[in-house]
Amino acid sequence: MTNILCVGMMVCDVLLRPVPWDILKRDCVNIDTPVTSCGGDALNVAMGLAKLGNPVAVCGRVGDDGNGAFIRKACREAGIDADRLAMDPECPTAASYALIDPEGERHFLTDMQIFHRLTDTDVPDEALDWADIVYMGSAMALDKMNKGGLERLFRRAKEKGKLTAMDAAVTNAPAPEDWLESLKPVLQYTDVFFPSREEAQTITGETDPAAVRAKFEGLGLKVLGIKLGSKGCYVTDFQKEEMIPAVSGIQVVDTCGAGDSFMAGFLCGMTHGWDPFRCAAFAGCVAAKNVQAVGGTAGVPSFDNALAYYHTIYPTT
Repeated sequence: MTNILCVGMMVCDVLLRPVPWDILKRDCVNIDTPVTSCGGDALNVAMGLAKLGNPVAVCGRVGDDGNGAFIRKACREAGIDADRLAMDPECPTAASYALIDPEGERHFLTDMQIFHRLTDTDVPDEALDWADIVYMGSAMALDKMNKGGLERLFRRAKEKGKLTAMDAAVTNAPAPEDWLESLKPVLQYTDVFFPSREEAQTITGETDPAAVRAKFEGLGLKVLGIKLGSKGCYVTDFQKEEMIPAVSGIQVVDTCGAGDSFMAGFLCGMTHGWDPFRCAAFAGCVAAKNVQAVGGTAGVPSFDNALAYYHTIYPTT
């Protein structure tokens, strides 16, 4: 089996739905029973990978509080190794309240000060030794990781012969004047980078996938992907490129964790030795299943069910 280490955001989410668009103009609104779940890119991807049957561990920061205890317990129940989570003595565990509108889109109220305290020294060598793939959730969103931490982490991983992958997020972390220049040091140690369309535009200033690809050409990446939401994704290995459409005809209930479940599916595909295009198509199927349930990873299927669903969408592959 291929071991995957997920590093980055760990969040306790409270999901509230359905929340009308004019909530601030109303005195009271009836909603469904709130759902408490794990969130944050790294933790969501780890949860998705565990459901897909992959051995997975997490590194990140939680506080010495009830939300931190909830995350640790959820990891144990999911079969995720959380023994290396760092306990922050000063900051509370990151928390968010996800207001889910009638169309399933989410809008967050957050307390995530702990994110900017995470650094590469929170990932011990023994965690890297255990892993075959090291995934970083939310590049661009964590201040100390942006300031050299991620480069040092991925350099250590590559020195140990590991595959590296990351996606991105844009939050309230201090931003450099030029994101592409800022990311160049870590890109030379990165095998797979999969930002969203908005994040790719923030980094490169480009909106066309081919133009984004041109900006990343020659920087060391093996695979570049761009998540395009309801339009699917763009993938290139810098030899060929494909636009992979999203799965159609599904009832979207909650988009929380859609991109994270996609990344879980993509990394799972990598463990099976698939090329990046098949990985992305499989990832789209995992994400399509996930958005049909409430919660960041509630709809992620088992690997066998995901693969069966994939074959209904792509019967000739």
